Amino acid sequence: MKHFKNLHVGQASVALTGLGSSKTPPTIKVVIDPTNEEATGELVQWGSNNLYPQDFYDKKFLKNGAAVGGINTLSSTTYGNGFGLYKKVKVGTEIVLQEQLLEEYPDIELFVEENNLDKYWAAKIKDLSLFEIAFTEWLISANGETLTRVNRLKAAHCRFQKMEPSGRIPNVFINTDWSNAKKDYTVTIPYFDKDKMTATEIKEECKKRKIFQFITTSSYAFVTENYYPKAGWHAVDRNGWMEVANSVPEFKQAFFENQIHMKYIVYVSDFYFESFYKDEWDDFDADKRQKLREDLAVAIDEHLAGNKAGGRSLVSPIFEENGKYVKGIEVNAIDDKLKEGAYLPDASAANSETLFAIGVNPAIIGAGTPGASNLGGSGSNIREAYTVLSATLVPKRIHVSDDWQFLRSFNGWERNLIGQFSSVNLTTLDKNPNGQENVIHK
Repeated sequence: MKHFKNLHVGQASVALTGLGSSKTPPTIKVVIDPTNEEATGELVQWGSNNLYPQDFYDKKFLKNGAAVGGINTLSSTTYGNGFGLYKKVKVGTEIVLQEQLLEEYPDIELFVEENNLDKYWAAKIKDLSLFEIAFTEWLISANGETLTRVNRLKAAHCRFQKMEPSGRIPNVFINTDWSNAKKDYTVTIPYFDKDKMTATEIKEECKKRKIFQFITTSSYAFVTENYYPKAGWHAVDRNGWMEVANSVPEFKQAFFENQIHMKYIVYVSDFYFESFYKDEWDDFDADKRQKLREDLAVAIDEHLAGNKAGGRSLVSPIFEENGKYVKGIEVNAIDDKLKEGAYLPDASAANSETLFAIGVNPAIIGAGTPGASNLGGSGSNIREAYTVLSATLVPKRIHVSDDWQFLRSFNGWERNLIGQFSSVNLTTLDKNPNGQENVIHK
């Protein structure tokens, strides 16, 4: 037990003294990296410090549950049931896509197996979902006629070389640690823009220059950019919403660690002691009076503190002074602001803004204010939201499957073989026991 003059701090409390003058915390300033494309020598920086993808992913994205959940949902929905081969066939008066058996095309089947193509597509989709650009490494056969290997290169490890006057980007630089980049550990690989050159033209150029390894990219349409895309959904980083969402958990954690855990504040009037001890009170010295105050405080504290105190009451006398009533003892509960869900609506709004930017309806992942009703609603709401999301991914899948078209043309495979990602179309259990069916969005 401790006391500070006439303030008694009981066993169920923690004292905070010596506060000094109060200070208003400074306004948080959100620093936004413009993802500039400044050329440093031959290298074109990705971000002002050339670490934009690393900083965004490690310091912001991975701290934001809505962003992580939204991107995972976007990526998995884009992938759907995976990549398949189809042909257009005429059935009656309609043209439909008919799935092909992979074993009927031995060369393609061998390529798919040796390159673990399913994992390649999934990794490429993740890069496109995160940064709207994916880097692909191709290896050519010894005779220069076919592509034999395809590898996904981590977008965060890749940087472009400065454009030539013609607008051609000659190479891509690869380094796994750009924060401590050393030239000796930077790999340089020729680059070809498959949007500007056909597969045949790239094959001829590789034969001419004796190139057996090169890089291509897939990216969503540029607007003002020249090298690296300014991902549309990163708007929540540029406008500060992601910073808001990420700040709330940090604030809550700091609040839990530093808050004063007091439940009651007890006021005891000197009228109580004067009335209880009557004329004796005037005869008591200061130490005796303080001891009586402490004894009463301990008794009240033991009466109110702990789990066993639930439902207890405290009877206090009331005194009259100059026609007014004065409470001898008054117990006031201290409001716990944390129970009011402070800042959770702000976090919820920030999370919704993040999911809107990604293009994922919050209903799909049940986003809402923690402790309150979520936005998912009924199963039909979630099912319809997922169906809409799948339909909106058709143009995005063009940039995923463009590698198939390039590969097909380079290796001379049948031109009427179409590469597509089938969607998972959620349905009701009365229509399908599994609750889903495959759909090809043409």
